[in-house]
Order: sequence, then C-alpha cells, then structure tokens
Amino acid sequence: MYRHDDVQQPRDRRAWTDDEDELLRAAIEKDGDANPPSKWHAIAKHIPNRTNKDCRKRWWAQMATRVSKGSWSAEEDERLFAAVDELGTKWAAVASRVGTRNSGQCAKRWNDALNPAIDRSGWTPEEDQRLLKAVESQGHCWANIARTYLPGRTGLAAKNRSVSSCAAPLSK
Repeated sequence: MYRHDDVQQPRDRRAWTDDEDELLRAAIEKDGDANPPSKWHAIAKHIPNRTNKDCRKRWWAQMATRVSKGSWSAEEDERLFAAVDELGTKWAAVASRVGTRNSGQCAKRWNDALNPAIDRSGWTPEEDQRLLKAVESQGHCWANIARTYLPGRTGLAAKNRSVSSCAAPLSK
C-alpha cells in the first residue's frame, strides 16, 4: 500500500543557471566515461537539485552542439529531409544529423512544415464546417482537432484557419 509520502510529486521546472551549466561541463569532464557521455547518475551527483534526466536533457538539448534558434535555413531543411529519409522519425538521431537543432525542433519543423504528407490544398466548405464543430466541442486543442477531424492537416493549419479572416464563420 502506498503512503502519500511515497508518491513522487511533480517538480517545478526551473531554468538552468550559468553556474549549473559550468558544473555540468565540469562533471562531464570528470565522470563522463565516453564520448558521448553515458554515466548520467554519476554526472548528476555534481549538480545539486538536478537529476540524471535533467543533466542528460540539458546536455543533449543545449550544450552538446550549437543549437540554433529562430528561422530554419534551406541547408538545415535539406539536412532534415535527408535525415528523416534515412532514419525515419527517430528524432534524437535526426537531430544529431542536422547538427544545429535539437530533437524537439526537428520534430516540430517536420510535423508542422516539411512532411510531404501534409495537406496544403485549399480548405473546403466541408472542412470549415468540421473545424467549426470541432472547436465547439474540443476547444483549442489544435493538434487533437487536426488528428481527429482533419486528417492530413496540421494543428497549426487548423489554428490559423480558425482565426483567419478567410474563415469568417469560424471567428466569433
């Protein structure tokens, strides 16, 4: 039987400080057994109030490579296409091939913009009606609306359509 104390409560997210980043770099130098590092439990012991998962995610998302932010270049898009073509949607592996973006950025770019399966055709009156009904019943859960009611469309496309002046009956 579980006691209330046994149930792990969610932790508040907090930004990494410059000092913590330095501690992480030093810990990887000291206890990082390989390149890439893999002994995250040992590494995390050097960073107070951070778990092995925190350290691993921070390293791979922000520090292991130079992660770009902002607009994607044509060269990055080409590398993303080639990586997805070869590796599928194994986003960590794809990100390592792209080199300048993390796995979350690669997945979002592919799923929202580059995937050839995305329906980019004009919106039909039937789709507008399905979208209107979906927003009434689902609220603004755009990804779920697109997946359930508008196959081939992205959540971003559904959101943009619902608020655009082109879809006058959808904006209330």
